[in-house]
Amino acid sequence: MKKLFTILCAGVLSLGVSAQTQFGVTAGLNMANLSASEKYDEIDGLKMGVHVGISADVLLSDAMSLKTGALYSMKGSTSGDVSLNINYIEIPCLLSFAVSDQMSLMVGTYTGFLMGANASGGGFSLDLTDAMSGIDFGIDVGAGFAVSEVISINAGYQIGLTALDKDGAGDSKNSNIHIGMTYSFGG
Repeated sequence: MKKLFTILCAGVLSLGVSAQTQFGVTAGLNMANLSASEKYDEIDGLKMGVHVGISADVLLSDAMSLKTGALYSMKGSTSGDVSLNINYIEIPCLLSFAVSDQMSLMVGTYTGFLMGANASGGGFSLDLTDAMSGIDFGIDVGAGFAVSEVISINAGYQIGLTALDKDGAGDSKNSNIHIGMTYSFGG
């Protein structure tokens, strides 16, 4: 997995050197939950969180670009007064297809590197970092709207493909609706 990540990063950097690249800062809202093949009553509420970080938009053609970056992303779920908090550094890798001068559709993957996890509420807090998988990998689909040449609004849905527990025996995976804004510069 580390070798694949290194190859992807090197590829993105080489594209950035040879193609027009626009960098930016991005921030937004996550509405996360957990998905599982069996519905658990105790995992039923959206967990509100934020994502913030840097972005790069590598122009591949007039109608297509590669969107990537590094985001601090807060995910998890809630049940009553108990909250599962999972924090990642995420690396998205999305192909963006322009459908008009202002609108684009995006599809790709994301890889999240676990920064920490805990359950809290009802007067307790339990560190779950050691029980969680260190990497979350999934599919990301969405759309973007350019408000101006430097400001864009985007929204999307992420569905995790890897089990959240360290041994992979469980079937709980991340599920996230995200809405954000990017301020671009350079390029």
